[in-house]
Amino acid sequence: MGGGTSVWASPDYKNDPRAIFNGRLAYLATTIAFAGCSYGFDQGNIGGVLTLRTFKHAFGLDKLSEDAADHRAGNIAALMAAGGAAGALISAPFADFLGRKWAMMLYGFIYLLGCTFQEFANLEIFYAGRFLAGVAIGSMSAGAPQFLSENSPKSIRGSMTCLYNLMIITALSLAFWTNYGVSRWKNVKETDYLQWKLALGIQLIPGAFMFCMLPFVLETPRALIAKGKREQGLKNLLKLRKLPDTHPYVQQEYMEVCAQVDQEQESAVGRNYWIVIKDIVYVRSNTRRFFLAIMLFLFHKFTGTDSLNYFAPEIFEMIGVKGGSQALLTTGVYGLVKLVTTVIYVAFIVDRVGRRLPLIIGACLQATAMLYIALYVRFGKPDQTGGTEAGGIVGIIWIYIYAFGWSFGHSVACYVVAAEIFPSRIRSFCMSCCFFTNWIVDFGITKATPSMMTHMGWGTFLLYAVLTYIGAVFVFFCMPEMKGRSIESMDDLFQHSIWTMYKRAYPTEEEKVRHDVGDLVHGDRKDVDEEKERGEVRVERV
Repeated sequence: MGGGTSVWASPDYKNDPRAIFNGRLAYLATTIAFAGCSYGFDQGNIGGVLTLRTFKHAFGLDKLSEDAADHRAGNIAALMAAGGAAGALISAPFADFLGRKWAMMLYGFIYLLGCTFQEFANLEIFYAGRFLAGVAIGSMSAGAPQFLSENSPKSIRGSMTCLYNLMIITALSLAFWTNYGVSRWKNVKETDYLQWKLALGIQLIPGAFMFCMLPFVLETPRALIAKGKREQGLKNLLKLRKLPDTHPYVQQEYMEVCAQVDQEQESAVGRNYWIVIKDIVYVRSNTRRFFLAIMLFLFHKFTGTDSLNYFAPEIFEMIGVKGGSQALLTTGVYGLVKLVTTVIYVAFIVDRVGRRLPLIIGACLQATAMLYIALYVRFGKPDQTGGTEAGGIVGIIWIYIYAFGWSFGHSVACYVVAAEIFPSRIRSFCMSCCFFTNWIVDFGITKATPSMMTHMGWGTFLLYAVLTYIGAVFVFFCMPEMKGRSIESMDDLFQHSIWTMYKRAYPTEEEKVRHDVGDLVHGDRKDVDEEKERGEVRVERV
């Protein structure tokens, strides 16, 4: 990041001062992005661990009927999502009152505690660990994209916010391969619990890195300014950008943040949640933003990705892949496809092409893949005993295409959009609601998936296909392009109906800056200086 290379940014970066792409920003991005590892390791680990004979013996899955074993496996996988829903709900008050930085420290501690509990071969303690880790992961899933977005220069905001998702996919892939590695151990007794403990214990490493690095991260300037600490907010902004307070880049960014906060305070003074709820309900532009973000998260979940992430080995077996290590190997390749594609998306797509078009294309690929799997399972009736048939091999390829489409769209878009469209006063609360929706639906899908695959079979994939096609249509009509817009300029964009966003999806240069600040920036600099002297626009010197 230090050189501002165009690989990581839109062409707009060329107009930015080189100093803003610096080591302090890179350190912040790396530290907060580590939060994504917690999500990725958990998703990738548990599906493979549930197939290990030693794990089944440790928690009694090998002594239960098929339905009872499905129920317990669903509970084990879904408890993290239940904790995630609770964590998302508490993320807003912690972020607003403790601050973004110290809230992340608290989440990191809870996560490490939860992971430690998962190293015990006791069902009650293991359940508690799953739930505690879920609380931390749910809180971080709301806090980390918000933290990254609020601190990022707008020319690389998409790429920087996506680093959280990139770390999810990286950890997911590593977890898949860890599961494959431990499954290859020879002569493992069913009482040798080191096999599954090692697979789960690896998630402690990135959590510890994040926890130790967080004390040296700056609090986000936008959060400080929104709380009335403008002098400290400006100090942190200057440190983060490594520019003097007289530089036009810092002046514009600072003025946009202050203008948005001032406008919020004009409508109602304060930041309590009753005011926040009224802002969402009665301010139409906020209602539109809230509706868009919630719908993106719903369609994000309706693609069926959680079923694949948590139960990928079982799904590969459904299309004819032999169980055990072969299914885990195929799952590992699935994780690699996701990782490589996400790297391409973060490096070349999100801040160059944008969020909207890749999401539409990716969703269509996902839906088509699910449709093929549904039809193949229904009419091909795959059988593992004779090896994977041609139709099953094509099915594997379609699942990899699904991973490709996921990484270009739903994997990232909802996180980035939610982190960048809300005004400061309601941002934490709205992010909390979005991720509560994300996790509570995740909980339902994860808990239901084993039974759905047993009783619905091919209908599970057909349902996901139809819902994903509907989601692609929604995105076309209702989601504008956010690339290049400042966070504060979203106030102007959402003055228009959500159903007409396709008509103004792509911004002009003037629309990339908040209108009241843009008038000043594009006007006579002499007039700006006179207004500053009269106190109409104030940039405090440090």
